[in-house]
Amino acid sequence: MFLILRRGFATNSSLLCSSEKIVAPPPSKMKINKSKVPKIREKDLEEKYITGWGPGGQAVNKTLNAVYLRHVPSGVWIKCHESRSLDRNRKTARKMLIEKLDLKINGEDSVQRQEERLASHKKNLKREKTRLKYEERRKEKENQSETDQENSSNKEDNLEYIPEDN
Repeated sequence: MFLILRRGFATNSSLLCSSEKIVAPPPSKMKINKSKVPKIREKDLEEKYITGWGPGGQAVNKTLNAVYLRHVPSGVWIKCHESRSLDRNRKTARKMLIEKLDLKINGEDSVQRQEERLASHKKNLKREKTRLKYEERRKEKENQSETDQENSSNKEDNLEYIPEDN
């Protein structure tokens, strides 16, 4: 568990606020580790070109512009028809296959899961920062109302009753 350190207003020393707890490491230490991403050799791939599908009419359905890519050692496969260009689909299919293999092999340590954790952590930090901001505003408002009440009671105490002579 990690705690947020806040600078004190009166001094330069760091103050530890126990109510401000964060469960994940700070973003400066959270970096995406891409060292475990699997490398694909061309000889391990089985690549087929198949006819496309979807919108685009008869021209798309007749041409071989979709890619079926299979990683033979693991059995993981992907079909890609992102665009009408065969070259772009081949590049995209390779990227998608690497992501799928990474997810299968590394699981929680995969790049996709790391990015999800980092995004979740940033969202939680933002939510916590907003919560603390509104909590601070609420405390300031309570303190202001208390001082207003004290000031009004002091004014009433300072007033003296002077009877009028008729």
